Parts: sequence; structure tokens; C-alpha cells
Amino acid sequence: MTDAADDEHDDRPVRGPRRQRILRVVVLVALSALVLPLVLSLANVAHAAASRACAITVNRYDASAMGSRVTFDLFGPGGAGWLCFADQPGRGDRLLANLGVIPAVPREPLPDSDERNA
Repeated sequence: MTDAADDEHDDRPVRGPRRQRILRVVVLVALSALVLPLVLSLANVAHAAASRACAITVNRYDASAMGSRVTFDLFGPGGAGWLCFADQPGRGDRLLANLGVIPAVPREPLPDSDERNA
């Protein structure tokens, strides 16, 4: 008789479909709670680095600018990346450089070459 009782228990799922669904939702919420702060922190660090790199770029290439501004654009000129704008009085914003996805100050061309900053 004990063998028949064991066979009945082996056929049933350990958890019901409702409990599995709830467990999946809890796991997804927990993973989101772990990943979201990391993503927000990385975005904040990238924005701060892009702001510093843009300020240096504006200082180097546009002496008449009153300030700088950065935005992230997926389809900007030169591809995805942080775009650096110079705030010019009376003329609006002027795009100076695409700082890239990982923001960096554009390097100056060597004096003896025909290389240009893109």
C-alpha cells in the first residue's frame, strides 16, 4: 500500500502553476532591484565624465562660448554617443564633438599631419 501512495505523489508537480508564476515575478523584481542601481550609477558617472570632457573641449575650441551642454544620442552624427554643444550668446547651441559612448576628450591632431578631429 505504501508503494501506491508514493506513486501518486510522484505524478503531482512540486509547485502549482500559480505559485510558480508568483515565484517568477518575485525573482524578476529582485533581479531588477539589483541591476537598476548599477545602471543608474553608470549613467550618472558617464554623464559627469561627458560634462567634464565637454567643458574641456569647449574651452579648447570655442573661446566665445558661454558654457557647454552634453546629451546622449543613439543616432547622432558619428554614431551613438555623448554630443558636446557650446552655448553661444545670441546664436544658440553649436555641436562641437561626439565624445563617444564612453566619453573622452577628443585628441588634438598632430601639428605635422593632415589628421582632423571627427
